[in-house]
Amino acid sequence: MAIEKRIAGVGIAAVHFVWSGSLHAQATPPTEEVRVRGDAADNLERASGSGSRVSETDMRRAQPQSAGEMLRRVPGLVIRQEDPMGLRLNLGVRGLSPTRGRLVLVEEDGVPVVVSPYGEPELYYSTPVERIQNIDVIKGHDVLLYGPQTVGGVVQFHTWQPPTREEWNVEGTYGERNFAKALARYGNSAADGNVRYVVQAFRKQGDGFRNMPFEVTDVMGKVAFATGRDGEATLKLVAYDELSHTTYVGLTEPMYRADPRQDTVAPDDTFGIRRYEASLHHEQRLGEHTKLKTLLFAYTMNMGLRQQDFDRTKMPDTEYVRILGPQGIDGAGLYFRKTSQIRERNYNVVGVEPRVEHQFHTGPIAHKLVFGGRMMFDNARRRAFAGASPTSDTGDLLTDDTTSIFGFAAFGEDRIAFRDDLLVTPGFRLEHSISKRYSKRTFENGVTSDVDLEGSATATGFMPGIGIIYGKPAFNIFGGLHSGYSPPRISQAITPTGQDVGLSAERSINWELGTRVRPLRWARLEASGFLTSFDNQLISNNTLSGSAAEFKNGGKTRHLGTELTAIAQIGRGLKLPVDVDIAAQYTWSRSRFVGGLYDGNFVPYAPEHLLAATLDVEHKSGFGGQATFSYVGSQFADETNTVEAEISGRAGEIPSYRTLDLGARYRHAPTGLSALLTIKNVLDDVYLSGRLPNGIFTNGFRQVFVTLKWSGP
Repeated sequence: MAIEKRIAGVGIAAVHFVWSGSLHAQATPPTEEVRVRGDAADNLERASGSGSRVSETDMRRAQPQSAGEMLRRVPGLVIRQEDPMGLRLNLGVRGLSPTRGRLVLVEEDGVPVVVSPYGEPELYYSTPVERIQNIDVIKGHDVLLYGPQTVGGVVQFHTWQPPTREEWNVEGTYGERNFAKALARYGNSAADGNVRYVVQAFRKQGDGFRNMPFEVTDVMGKVAFATGRDGEATLKLVAYDELSHTTYVGLTEPMYRADPRQDTVAPDDTFGIRRYEASLHHEQRLGEHTKLKTLLFAYTMNMGLRQQDFDRTKMPDTEYVRILGPQGIDGAGLYFRKTSQIRERNYNVVGVEPRVEHQFHTGPIAHKLVFGGRMMFDNARRRAFAGASPTSDTGDLLTDDTTSIFGFAAFGEDRIAFRDDLLVTPGFRLEHSISKRYSKRTFENGVTSDVDLEGSATATGFMPGIGIIYGKPAFNIFGGLHSGYSPPRISQAITPTGQDVGLSAERSINWELGTRVRPLRWARLEASGFLTSFDNQLISNNTLSGSAAEFKNGGKTRHLGTELTAIAQIGRGLKLPVDVDIAAQYTWSRSRFVGGLYDGNFVPYAPEHLLAATLDVEHKSGFGGQATFSYVGSQFADETNTVEAEISGRAGEIPSYRTLDLGARYRHAPTGLSALLTIKNVLDDVYLSGRLPNGIFTNGFRQVFVTLKWSGP
């Protein structure tokens, strides 16, 4: 008889085991296995290694304005927000720099979210939170089943699934700073259940913090249909359009001290994204114990960035249209010219991934074998123009560069159940890429040149690993070891002016050891330690170094730390008439350079302490509320660990900061009508969130939202 025990968590759903029969008995069917689940309805399977799920219930209760809000509740993750509403996801894992989330693979329904998986694995675009139904975070050796760029971990956004019965949701939100959002979603299935579908569309806009307005329009459709007796396919189409006034220029130190709340220094800077995506998931059962999953996907994305030219020192014979901050002191002020630079980038990605799952026995030992491969073609064209004014849409062509990358990966693992309480999972991943670059125009030292440069390169990485889990649901120990590999980035090795800065591949050895304890049916504790050693880690490049590249080689680093999670359903445990759920996550991470010029220094943007805590209360009458507290420890903005703030704002310690979010909600079950009030950053304590890429950026502004919703059934 199957035994299933589960504890529903708050913030992060609890992880639990399912044993079905005896894994070592020959009479046991091979379909029975050890599984670690995060949610009964949509299972998160883990052979070993730490993994977390943000459930649909967690999302509903929190009413997040960005995915980053929910990821802050996952141990080991740090979020650095740079734009008003978290449209850009800067995500770091276990002491890795969060800049553009470049060492974390982020997928949406299995499709890479980054603009260019091999050439430019940065999160200039991220899945809007309104599209997300739940989130899985994978760390440890289990990341070998995914790629590329999984040194830090894997974040999987799962969008709304086609339901088996009629469902709808209509909502409108209004907030401070003219924030407004309208959303509608409808799903249903055919009478025979062979066709299911869901359609969602939303529009949101607002003035943003520091007078940085934005507008986003998003449409998604999914249809799932039977492909025979033992098969089903899901077709998904997505269109996303964004225009936001995002700048790369921050405040100088004197400007920040004078008024950290002041408006953006570059109101004419803009960031535009238009992305179209299509994917087809197909699942076919080939027999009682074998399943084939195939994913086909393609997306195209156009990205445009306009930045007004500026100087930090007043230059002779130069016309300025706006001067901000103190004058007469080099670096203290900003001198904006009447010209601008426009960067235009076009990306096209096509991929296919077949994955086979097969269960079998060798004598008394049960196996679940997973193997497959992924092929991707990645094409990108990057151009830069010199605009004649701060509002120019185009101008004289400065650079024109095209890259084409073919990437191939093979992966596999065998989940071997030697006995009821012992599972060992060896695995591997092989990544190989062939890159070609063609440059037609370069700009260097103020000179534009027409060129005909062509080059090619190959890169290969082999990543073995093994995971072990031992114990019972009430107490178990898990551990893992795997190697990490991140191929060299051709795009980031080329600066906007066409210069090659010679970035190298990143390789790491990753260890993990932890335990899960469930002393009561309504409580869970988890603790894990980790050690990651890089032979070379790319770090965010501070513009004080004189290079325009966004990243540079940092050399050897070592990341050592621990993660703690505690979850309790107090209301259930004490048999109260109201649900009272508490969750807390703490991370200690010490990330340092080893040897070289920066030996012993902390890696930039790697805080040593992270804390998140959530209290949620919900009554069966429909009333509920939530409070979420987070703390991020101090960190350094550069590899030299500068403490005193540099006058331009680009270097110096980033002090610790804390945030508090509050929410209240009510749902009238008979009608499906809901009213919600959420207050983000209740303390209104504006803090310094970063000094990248070019000065001080602030966050922590209080924002109040009111939402009316009608959903059913």
